Amino acid sequence: MKLGFALPHQGPVATRENMRLVATEAEAMGYDSLWTNERLLVPVDAKTPYPGNAEGVLDEEYKTHLDHLTCMTYVSAITERVRLGVSVINIPWYNPVLLAKRLAAMDVLSEGRITVGVGLAWSEDECDAANVSFRERGRIGEEAIECMLAVWGPDPVEYHGKYFDLQPAYVGPKPVQKPHPPIIVGAFVPKALDRAGRLADGFTGCCAPVDALISMMGSVRSAAAERGRDPDRLLTVMRCLVNRTDERLDDATRAVAHGTWEQIAEDVRKMDDAGVGEIFFDVAFQKDAQSRDGLLRYLERFREMVGAGATA
Repeated sequence: MKLGFALPHQGPVATRENMRLVATEAEAMGYDSLWTNERLLVPVDAKTPYPGNAEGVLDEEYKTHLDHLTCMTYVSAITERVRLGVSVINIPWYNPVLLAKRLAAMDVLSEGRITVGVGLAWSEDECDAANVSFRERGRIGEEAIECMLAVWGPDPVEYHGKYFDLQPAYVGPKPVQKPHPPIIVGAFVPKALDRAGRLADGFTGCCAPVDALISMMGSVRSAAAERGRDPDRLLTVMRCLVNRTDERLDDATRAVAHGTWEQIAEDVRKMDDAGVGEIFFDVAFQKDAQSRDGLLRYLERFREMVGAGATA
């Protein structure tokens, strides 16, 4: 199982110095990947409760958030080997031709190290700000994925849908990775899990108990097999949003990577045994990780944990 770490691009640790520190140290320690996420805004009076915690409220750290793709581009210039991913881009917000062009350039400049996680956006407030219909975001997102794949294909490219239309054109350069950078879909509900198995190169999960995430992975694999696709070729990346506690939490209800060091190690073992291909730890909301020294301690601890077969 591969190991990644989230770049410090939100909250008080979101600085150029910390970004460079985590990127270079993680690569030196043998981490496989570095990750970002997307947050456009934190509404004062939210229309949609945040699905990532029981309170339904976005964490304070989200109020300061460096752009995901910009951070990945910066880090690609100061690293040589480690892969760079986003989990996830809210794909309905973007013109897919412009996004595909930008991601292709990133793949070229990083020499083929980009992984593209896409989601449909859970926040109505953010969709409003992006001028995207919240009700239609699923259909818009599917077309956006199809259009990006067309742009990355052989020239001349074209795409004709309800929401996006591209007349025959030459669009280059193409990504280094062939046929394109891996696209992994973030999903929770059955329809979205089916979409991941039908359209994407894999699945990225987060913010649920580990057994639920493993079950979601199974649903994606089943959806792929039903379409004649090989489920063993699908990527699975789990974002482990860390909430480390001194006392054990209820295993039946706690989210992945929530709890004691022992419980976090148990989650790692379960995911490894279930065939999860990659996990990455995100300490953005962990209070003792809000400093240079804190970030380094967590980098070292997770490298030891996974490198030792997830022993606490």
